[in-house]
Amino acid sequence: MNWNDHAKYYDWEFDLICTNQREDIHIWKTISKEFEDPILELCCGSGRITQELIKNGHIVTAIDNSKGMLDILRAKNLPNLEILNSNMTTFKLDRKFKFAFISYSSFQQLLTLEEQIMCLNNIHDHLEDRGVLAMDINPRICEGEEILPRTQSYTAKYQINNSTVTMYTSHRIDMINQIKHWRDEYLEIDENGEEQRTYVEISLKECSLDYMKLLFEKCGFEIINIYGDFNKGKVTENSNNLIYVIRRK
Repeated sequence: MNWNDHAKYYDWEFDLICTNQREDIHIWKTISKEFEDPILELCCGSGRITQELIKNGHIVTAIDNSKGMLDILRAKNLPNLEILNSNMTTFKLDRKFKFAFISYSSFQQLLTLEEQIMCLNNIHDHLEDRGVLAMDINPRICEGEEILPRTQSYTAKYQINNSTVTMYTSHRIDMINQIKHWRDEYLEIDENGEEQRTYVEISLKECSLDYMKLLFEKCGFEIINIYGDFNKGKVTENSNNLIYVIRRK
């Protein structure tokens, strides 16, 4: 995923189209209160959740591999925040944390078992004894039909540049490896009719409930809770988000 290219649209687009995902802030606030600081946030992006935790008085170390996203976060000038530009599989810090989390299906950007194990082992090493990790997983990534060729998703006013943005999307599904690949195109037209195109690609791996249970066990975690929605509801066959809360053994 070339998040640096997408960074300028991220917050604006999230507010525009991500209606259900906005509700996740409730569960991250709630879970964070259950465990003591300091908090380690992986794949923090531009700080959508980070800033809310800081407002609640938490001390956060936020990690992301996109410099563009972190530049936006730094510009918010938040207190009690350390920012690190690194990858969730290879980051290294000289301290350990009581609580870590990965929001918005970001763990599913790891497309191989090897990468997933590297990530969980690395987080395990950065948690205190009995430290807790939570993550939001979409267990139904590969459901639905492919969208090929590209299809217009929306046209909206981009107030930051006083321009208009049209987003086109397409995706294909690799059923063998259980990965969905998206390719999005952003056509921005300014007041003078000048055009700028930005292309963004992202791939996410489907991770079933049974798969995640085995993966956590292999990497030295035990499950505390699994929630079926952002209000700590029960897991059902229709759950679009599974929030795992696991503890370091």
